[in-house]
Formats: sequence, structure tokens, C-alpha cells
Amino acid sequence: MSADFRELVELAAGQDGLLTTAQLRALGVDRSAQSRMCTRGLLDPVHRGVVRVAGAPITWRQRVRAACLADDRLAASHRSALRLWDMRTVDDEVEVTIRYPASRVLDGVGVHRSVDLDPRDVTHLEEIPVTSPARTLADAGLVFPAHEVRRLVDHSVAVGKVTKSELIDVRRRFSQHGRNGLVSLDLAIDALPAGAAETDSGPEVALLRLLADAGLPEPVRQHRVMIGGAPRFIDLAYPQVRLALEYDGNDPHTRVDRFESDRRRQNGLVLLGWTVLRYTHGDLRDRPHHVVRQIRSLLDL
Repeated sequence: MSADFRELVELAAGQDGLLTTAQLRALGVDRSAQSRMCTRGLLDPVHRGVVRVAGAPITWRQRVRAACLADDRLAASHRSALRLWDMRTVDDEVEVTIRYPASRVLDGVGVHRSVDLDPRDVTHLEEIPVTSPARTLADAGLVFPAHEVRRLVDHSVAVGKVTKSELIDVRRRFSQHGRNGLVSLDLAIDALPAGAAETDSGPEVALLRLLADAGLPEPVRQHRVMIGGAPRFIDLAYPQVRLALEYDGNDPHTRVDRFESDRRRQNGLVLLGWTVLRYTHGDLRDRPHHVVRQIRSLLDL
């Protein structure tokens, strides 16, 4: 065997403990040597063409990666893609998609065949091929009820995983194939706040959703105000009562230059008679009713 076993272990460490037989051959480990290593318990077969280094812990991510390594036409999808994108964290299924009419059978893996799987719908997370967030949410309509798809869409737009315009594009492309599951996506898109496609950040969508659900008027997005002779912009504003709503996130607001600029802008707004309310993710998650009460009181509703 021309390759040192430690070299194999180092390569596998970046792949959840997995290696392909093609990678082994590239390292000088021919088929007979691979067979001997399996017999000696150094390698464990997972799928045809994929082995696991003995002792590597078996994890859900490893199972997903193994399925995708078994065939480069496969991409993690459906529940597996939702979990990889941190949209849902409770699913242990391994699901992948391959473009129809191709097919593949893998033990313990749900393989979907899709006539509309397009290269633009596949990206990579830590070198695992996975359907894009927009494509993943479209597929969610095939496995979850409409109310869950709406929750997934709301959350994904709110945290900036996907934009409303990206979802609309996927819906438009998939509708040409008469695709199942699009009704749930349609309902979820239609239920998004009116300004979801134009807001500056995902969390602003969450604030817009909160205001809309509370029956409050829709604020003006990126409202322009002249401060010290220079134009400045307010995330969300009610100009008629000079009320500015700002979202404080970890990025980019905590950068020193942005932090200082935001505070100078806030001081300028206050001097012009504006009230500035700043909210965080914790406010929107844990105290939404408090947020609504504060804004409602200043709107005099």
C-alpha cells in the first residue's frame, strides 16, 4: 500500500470520516488493497464507492454526505436540506434528489426523482451538495402541510436565508411543470408582509410581519431624511409622527464604523424631533407584544 494510512485519515477528517474509492485509488490504494483494509477492519463499506474510516462516529451529517458521495448527480434535499440550512432541526431522515429520468437506490436513503432539478437549484454547504434555500422551501410543500410551509418561509425570509423575489422566481419556474406542492408555497409567499422584497435585512421582515399581524399601519421602508446636509435612511419609519424603527443585529451593526455612524444618525434624528425605537432579535422573539404596545402608543392608535 503506497499511501500512509494517516494520510487517508486526514483526508477523511474533512469529510465526516468518509472516503470514496476513487479518492483511495488516487492515493495509491488499489481495489485489492481496499478489500484488505476492509477485511482488517480499517475501513467500513457504507455505499458502493464510499467507505468510512473505522472508528469515525456515525452521525446524521455523515449519512447525508455519504449518500451524496455515492453519486455526484445527487443533492441533499427536502428534510435533509431543511436541516442543513437550519430551517428545521428535528428531522433525521436522509433525503436526496436526482434529476429524472436518472435513478439511484441507496440503503436507508430516500431518493427523489425530479424533472425540474436545475443546476441553479443546487449549491454546496461544507462541500455537501444541497438544494438552494428557495428550492428547498418549494420542496417542503411536498412533505409538510401548508401551515408548516408558511412557518418555514416566514422564518427563512426573516433571518435572511432567502428573499421573497427568489421564492417568486422558483415558483414561476416550477409552475411551468405543473409541480405538486406549489399551492403551499403560493400561500406562504402571499402571506409575507408587503415590504418583504424591499427591506434592507431579513430581521426587518420579521418586524414588518409583527406590525402587520398586530393590525398596525405599514411603515415606510428606507425613509430618507436630511441630517447635517447629508441624506440618511431609516430602516422603517412613520414620518407623520416622526417615529423611527431600527433593528440592532450582530452584523453589520456591531462593526465599529457602522455602530458609530448609526449613533450619529440617531442623535441627528432626535435633534430633528424624531423618536427612535431600537429592537433586537430577542425583543421580536421573546417580547413581541411589548414591541407592539410601544409602537401603538406612539402612533396614538
